[in-house]
Amino acid sequence: MINFRSICIFALISLVLAACKADKQQEQGQDATDFRYKDNTVYARLPAEPDRLNLLISTNVYARVVNEQIFLYLLHFDPQTLELAPQLAKGRPVVEEITEGPYKGGVSYTFEIIEEAKWDNGQPVTGKDFEFTLKALFNPKVNAANIRAYLDYIKDIRIDPDNPRKFTVITDKKYIIGETAVSNIPILPEYIYDPNGLLKDIPLTHLTSPAFAEQADEPTDEETAEEQKAAQDFADAFNAPQYSREKGFISGAGPYEFEEWVTGQRIVLKRKENWWGDKVSDQYPMLKAYPERLVFLIIPDQSAAVVALKDQQIDVTSQIDAKDFVDLRENELVNRYYNLHTPSSLGYYFIGLNNKKPRLSDKRVRRALAHLVDVPALIQDLYYGLAERTVGPFHPTKPYYDKELPPIEYDPEKARALLAEAGWEDTNDNGIVDKEINGERVEMELEYKISASSKFANSQALLFQNNAKKAGVKLNIVPKEFTVLIDDTKKRDYELYSGAWGQDPVIDDPKQLWHSESDTPDGGNRVSFSNPDADRLIEEIRVTLDEDKRNRLYQEFQELIYEEQPYIFLFSPLERIAISKRFDAKPSARRPGFNVNSFIKREAAPK
Repeated sequence: MINFRSICIFALISLVLAACKADKQQEQGQDATDFRYKDNTVYARLPAEPDRLNLLISTNVYARVVNEQIFLYLLHFDPQTLELAPQLAKGRPVVEEITEGPYKGGVSYTFEIIEEAKWDNGQPVTGKDFEFTLKALFNPKVNAANIRAYLDYIKDIRIDPDNPRKFTVITDKKYIIGETAVSNIPILPEYIYDPNGLLKDIPLTHLTSPAFAEQADEPTDEETAEEQKAAQDFADAFNAPQYSREKGFISGAGPYEFEEWVTGQRIVLKRKENWWGDKVSDQYPMLKAYPERLVFLIIPDQSAAVVALKDQQIDVTSQIDAKDFVDLRENELVNRYYNLHTPSSLGYYFIGLNNKKPRLSDKRVRRALAHLVDVPALIQDLYYGLAERTVGPFHPTKPYYDKELPPIEYDPEKARALLAEAGWEDTNDNGIVDKEINGERVEMELEYKISASSKFANSQALLFQNNAKKAGVKLNIVPKEFTVLIDDTKKRDYELYSGAWGQDPVIDDPKQLWHSESDTPDGGNRVSFSNPDADRLIEEIRVTLDEDKRNRLYQEFQELIYEEQPYIFLFSPLERIAISKRFDAKPSARRPGFNVNSFIKREAAPK
């Protein structure tokens, strides 16, 4: 006989157990739709591992995304207007031309730091901290050559004796982005980064003097020797992993503190309790910070990133593969839970050519290789039209971008003719052109290093490889992890590589990427381009304040780069971004295309 009472009791128990199980799943984050709406944490995907959490010596755009939540600048770019806005400073500096003294002809920039700004130990942020940051930056032993290239005109700092938060930066020349560059130096707390006071007694004027670097190996006197040793000891510690990866050694004035870095998996930041910026964020909107935690998930593989997106494991990601992005637009579930955006991206893709390698030292060879890249096909077939072709080192939206330079057309026959003109012909009928170099017969066989995780880079490389065969060029594709690829380019251990540069919304200073002085391990001239005329034009551009004259110099510089072909320029992409609808958030034209601290959690899930 059936016992209905037992069945009802069993059913009731089952419902209770099921409810308990559901609650448990929510606690463990298994039910993303409901649980995550109670969680004020932003889960942001990083396409590659950051190099370090130290803004002075980092050269990685993915590290910047994390670093800018920990450290603050005097002024920074508003993610929507792209104009400079206050962070640590009360406002834009008082700018004055220096008319007398040793720095006559230069410019001074006077700032005042917000009274409420404090370090984690409660001490105020002052001009002394900015002075220390400059000392660390200009210490020639510190691996910061990429930033020093923008700031070599800074010579001294003067702190107001009556107001330690007020200070003046002294420069010895006018500079087209002087205010922007000085304002965008992250300020570091001296008590964390120099606890032994190694730089304290070294005047900034010594460190900014070229003579200090020149005397590194042979000091001219005992005082200089002591300063050189102190500078070296500081740099050894500052460059070491502890100040880039370890809790307790990474600290800034920003709203978030470093909590955890699990290599290859995640970086976690926690919002500071009673952070000083909350008191003045209404007056200074760049200090707004809403999420309680930021979890940066390192997901290099594009397919894995799409799966994580569909499973709602991430709240925001940019740099979605173009084909995947087009498919996601048609996905009903993705459109229910995410907003998809395509803002302009301030950057460009390229193929870097190592100009010092014997096979690539002739500009005719470099131009020949450019004729073997079918850029329109890349944009249409691999990027689904989400890009604009570019032929030079500046973004197409810049007013001085040279629109008169004709794109280099895909033309294997022209490429073969240029190679023959440079002495490369197939003398043994094996399908690969060859030439005698330094008494040895070598073939035009080149290694092409690409990011293993980039679908676009892999597909683009295969097309390039196939097209190159038509002109007798053999390309060997070598996929690398992104961080390994960047290390190889810094060491100049490559012949060709696939790369991209992100840019800020300011007037371009070509020195970091194109000047011969920037051809250093931590400099940006990773293709080892060296040209006296280019160096001269760069130096003129940097100090020419007259816009019309400067634009003419930009044009001349672009024509020279076009002629020398140190890169194969591809295109400037539209960004491809997905942002969860559980947050009120806007995309930005500034890379990476989103600003995680501005994400405001919604109270209910989308229907």
